[in-house]
Amino acid sequence: MRKISILCFVALFAFQSCKKTETLTSEDQEIVEDNSHSEQISEDASKITDDAYYASTNILVRDNSSASAVLADTVKIIKNTADSTISVDFGTNGITCRDGRVRYGKVLFKFTNGYRKTGSTVTQTFDGYKVDDRSINNSSTRTITYNGTNASGQHNWTVVANMSITKANGKVVTWNSTRTRTMTAGASTPFNWTDDVYEISGGASGVTGNGTSYTLTINKNLLIRIGCKYIQDGIITMTRGSVSYSIDYGTPISSNNCDNQATFTMNGKSTVFTLR
Repeated sequence: MRKISILCFVALFAFQSCKKTETLTSEDQEIVEDNSHSEQISEDASKITDDAYYASTNILVRDNSSASAVLADTVKIIKNTADSTISVDFGTNGITCRDGRVRYGKVLFKFTNGYRKTGSTVTQTFDGYKVDDRSINNSSTRTITYNGTNASGQHNWTVVANMSITKANGKVVTWNSTRTRTMTAGASTPFNWTDDVYEISGGASGVTGNGTSYTLTINKNLLIRIGCKYIQDGIITMTRGSVSYSIDYGTPISSNNCDNQATFTMNGKSTVFTLR
C-alpha cells in the first residue's frame, strides 16, 4: 500500500511539473516582451533614417510642412554631404514626436554607396538616445543593406543589429539579430509614415534584464506597422535552455488595429496573454 502511495505521489508530481512547464512563466513573458520592444526600437531607428534622408536641407529644424513625418517640430537634422552622414538630434530634454513617442539624444547615420541603391548600406550609431523609458546604449549598432526589390516589386533590406538597451528599472537587455525587412505597404508615399507596413523574417538571440539567454526563429513573418508599439502578426519559436515554445501575435483585425494580445503555446497547450 505504501508503495502504491509513493507511485501516486510521483505521478502527481510529474503531472504538476508538466503542467507548470506548459504555462507562461514570468521569465518567459519577460523574454517575449524584451524581444518585442527590441524589435520595435530597431524598426523605429529605420524609420528615422528615412525621415532624415528626405529632409531637403543640410541643416533643418522640423516645421509643420513635414506634418506626415515621424519627426516632430524642433528636431534638428544635420546633413554632411562631405562624409555622407546625418545626425538627428532630439536634445537632452526630449521631444514628443508625431507618433506619440518621446525621444532624447542623437541617432547618427553613415551612408555608403548612396541610398536605396542595390548594395548600399546605412550604419546607425547612437549617442545618449532614448525612446520613452528605454535607453539605447552607445555601444549599439545597426547596419542596413538595401537589396533592391523582390519578385513582387517590394523593397527589402538585410538588417544586422547588435543592441544594448537599458530599461526603466535599470536592467540591461542585449539583442542581436540578422533579418530581412520587406516593405509591404507605404512605398509610394515616402513622406508619410502612417501607412508604412513591414514584414520581418530571420532570427535573433538575446539576454533579458534578469540574465536569461534565449534564441528565436521567425516561423511566420512578423508584421510591424510604424507607430504601433506591438508586433501585429507572425509566429516565432523561442528557446531558453531546453525549453521551447511558440508565440503567435495573431492576425490583425484591420489596418488600423494595434492590439497587445499574443498566444503562448507549449506542448500543444495555449494561453492568450497581454504584452505590457
